[in-house]
Amino acid sequence: ASGEAASGAALAGGFVSGFVSSTATIASLGLAAREGRASHRAMAGGGLLSCVSTQLQVLMVAAAVRPAWLSALWLPALAAGAMALVWGWWLVRQDGANVAVTGATPRTEALPAPRADRMFSLGGALAVAALLAAVQALVHGLQQWLGDAGLIVGAVIGALADLHASAAAVFSDSGPLDAARQALALVLLVHAASKSVTAFAAGGWGYVRWLAPGLWVHSALAAALLLLL
Repeated sequence: ASGEAASGAALAGGFVSGFVSSTATIASLGLAAREGRASHRAMAGGGLLSCVSTQLQVLMVAAAVRPAWLSALWLPALAAGAMALVWGWWLVRQDGANVAVTGATPRTEALPAPRADRMFSLGGALAVAALLAAVQALVHGLQQWLGDAGLIVGAVIGALADLHASAAAVFSDSGPLDAARQALALVLLVHAASKSVTAFAAGGWGYVRWLAPGLWVHSALAAALLLLL
């Protein structure tokens, strides 16, 4: 029973923390694994579950910025999210008795919280707004300068900073045309690479070897469906 309860905590913790930041969740879970507070396998499962939130957030951003994208995105996002959910659940269930979930909080994302973690930070919110504006300006400027190639290059550069900011810039500058689909597919793959580097830095090889396969397969599935459908 205790193993099932721990598995449930990891499932819920990874998924919910992913809405704050999947990358921060992966980093904090990697640190927990490195410090011996939980197994590498279980923490990798929790990190992969945070990627489900990432896929859902892409749909939410599209709905807010340019709903025309939803017809092209719903199947890739839901299929990739379902794969991440099943893979992450499998990893957690196999080692559920050894789970200690550490979610993403303002502290783990280096936002101001001098005494205790806070649910809201004005400085953090302003930083996110500035990031969104900067990425959108970068993508728009490169598109105006280089056309479709600029859209792709700008989106990929933006993805190194934040997936959803880069996706929002693609959505705002173009409908689901071929060049924009290619840009978004590359954004997803660059984001997977960024998460892999973060996972290795935080949790080492023992952590990333469990996380990376599911991370790359579900990202590649989303990118492939986006390009082919």
